Amino acid sequence: MKIIFSSMDLAAVTRLKDLLENAGIACFIKNDIASYLTGDIAMSGVAPELWIEDDSRLAEAFEIKKDWQSPPLATGAAWTCPKCGEKLEPQFTSCWKCGTARPRPNQ
Repeated sequence: MKIIFSSMDLAAVTRLKDLLENAGIACFIKNDIASYLTGDIAMSGVAPELWIEDDSRLAEAFEIKKDWQSPPLATGAAWTCPKCGEKLEPQFTSCWKCGTARPRPNQ
């Protein structure tokens, strides 16, 4: 068993855990409950940690972690919401203002 990630942000640790499990990599979180107690005890040793169970999958797990931490930059053109007219950057799949889905090309 090897640790692959540690953060005081339990939500981030959980997101990476979900990605690894979706890839079939068995993993678990240590210190998830202790992270809620940081106001009462010393900070060291209580950050949630993500561990993988099969060391032979370590390289694959680190590759998934790297991709998760550095998502590709959005490509394409900015678009305008057909419902409210809001101008949006290419990475958005729906309008942040009104929630309308980005139209598909040729629509």
